[in-house]
Amino acid sequence: MSRVRFDAATVTKVFTALLLLVSLASVAGLVSERGVRGLVQGVPILYLVGVLFVGVFRDITRTLRWQVAFFSGVVVWSLTDYFLGGRDQFSLLMGVAGSVMLVTLGFRYLQAEE
Repeated sequence: MSRVRFDAATVTKVFTALLLLVSLASVAGLVSERGVRGLVQGVPILYLVGVLFVGVFRDITRTLRWQVAFFSGVVVWSLTDYFLGGRDQFSLLMGVAGSVMLVTLGFRYLQAEE
């Protein structure tokens, strides 16, 4: 019998590609349903998933530049979702978490400079 080997990197890349397809369909639905307001809500989603896609496929998710780009996207997405989506607490919590991560990355960068 042959055993199927699961490669974590391959599974992650497949999942990320599927996530990109789902987010594209989701944003298309938002735009068709809400028009310009849906487009404004959808652009941060596409940015965030696009940064994730590039980071996973280029294997750069551990670099400082990628992390800053990703967590900045989390903050922008959460704020647009909070103000345009429905003012739910999850969006606000994600914005706080993204901001905390950006501050943490800033401290780590400053310590590396010393």
